[in-house]
Parts: sequence; structure tokens; C-alpha cells
Amino acid sequence: MESAAVSSRALDLLLLLRGSEPDGLGRADQVSYQIETAILMGILTEGDRLPTESALASELGISPITLRQSLAALRTKGLIETSRGRSGGSVIRRQIELTDSELRHKLRDTSTEALRDLGDLRIAVASMSARLAAARADRQNVQDLEDLARRHRETTDERARRRVDSRFHVAISVGAQSSRLTSVTLQLEAELMTLWWGAPADAGREDIAVDQHRAIVQAIRARDDDAAASAAEQHSRSDMEFLIEQHLRLTMQPDEGA
Repeated sequence: MESAAVSSRALDLLLLLRGSEPDGLGRADQVSYQIETAILMGILTEGDRLPTESALASELGISPITLRQSLAALRTKGLIETSRGRSGGSVIRRQIELTDSELRHKLRDTSTEALRDLGDLRIAVASMSARLAAARADRQNVQDLEDLARRHRETTDERARRRVDSRFHVAISVGAQSSRLTSVTLQLEAELMTLWWGAPADAGREDIAVDQHRAIVQAIRARDDDAAASAAEQHSRSDMEFLIEQHLRLTMQPDEGA
């Protein structure tokens, strides 16, 4: 497997995922969850080489023994492979793909009220992130957003498009130059990745998403904070309305597991 060292940017996002894990996990399981979530979201991708155990343990603020426990759990799941020696280390082996059944059941079993609450938070965070990004984003931040918008437009695989859209939202918060907003955005997008089920992509809806991405990037590039906030709010609102529509569709269908 060809591998390359994970970028410092990806590592920064991995560290900000702390706090996204379910309650009650031990520290080793928390780290495993962080890395799994980073793979699910496409922050870590197949072929990425993690830092050395000592360096990664130091970045995560855990002991090397705890990190080894986390990596062992990931190896058992087939998500990483580890080699020893001077050129050794742990490499991401595969992308995590939730099955259609897993996504469908999770979305169906999440209440409409919970989805609306999640949507309210996502809309508020996305709008404020875009507003701040319009004032603070540097040239590289804008370039990253343009690249992600292009990748989303050109990607035909529905799951891959969803991962790119998630990364687009994270990139807006990065452009806002706020680690707290980025951390919240990462946690929101990680949760949404486990809910995003739908019928095959509607070409019209995908075209709307492409236009919404373009409007957000243009407003941030133009330093128009009101337009950026409005475009980001519209994009998130349409996403969440679609998700709630899919949830309601599922609740009207018979339970396949019954």
C-alpha cells in the first residue's frame, strides 16, 4: 500500500474531534472513536500514515500504552495496518462506509424533534462560521473552500459527495479562525454522517447544493459577511429539511427488521 504522512491540517482536525465520542468510554476507546470518526468523515483517508506512536500519543495527551490499545482495536476492525522498523508505523487501510441499512435505521429511529434540534444548531453554527470566515479567512482558506466545492461538483458517488460536503462545512469553520467553532462543527458533521440516508441523488437537488456552495465561497471571497451568513444558513436549512423529509418517509414504511 502506498502511504504518505498525514497532513498537519488533518491531524489538527483529528485532535479537535475529542468530545465527539459517546459518554462512558475509557480513554483508549475515546481515541479509537476519534480516529474512526476522522476516517468516516474523510479527514483521514486510505494510505495516510499516522505519526509515530510516541508523537501521536504526545499530541493526544495520552500515554503510549493507551495509544497502543487504541491502535490494536483499530487493527482488529481492519481500519489500520501497522509495520515495525525504521520505516514502520500505522497506515489507514480502508474508508469506513456505513451500510444503507445502518443509515436507514439510525435516521428512522431518531425523532423528528431531535432532528430539528440538531438542524437548529447546525444552521446557527454554519451561519456564524460563514460570517466570521468572510472577515477572517486567508487566501489558503478560500482556496480550500474552492477546491472542496469543485470536488463536490465533480464527484458522482453519493456517499463521497456527502463526505466532501461535510468537509466543506468544516473548512468554513476553519476559515473562521475559531478552534471552538471548528470543534463544534466537526462533532455536528460526525453525527450527521451517521444519519445521512436518502433515495438516489436527485439531480435537481444536487444542482442546488452546487449553487449554494458557490454562493458561500463567493461571499467569503468578497468579504461580504451578511451574504456569507445568509448563503450558509440557506444551505444548512435545505440539508436539514431534506433529512427530516427522509425521516418522515421512513417512519411511514414497515420496519424491515420486524
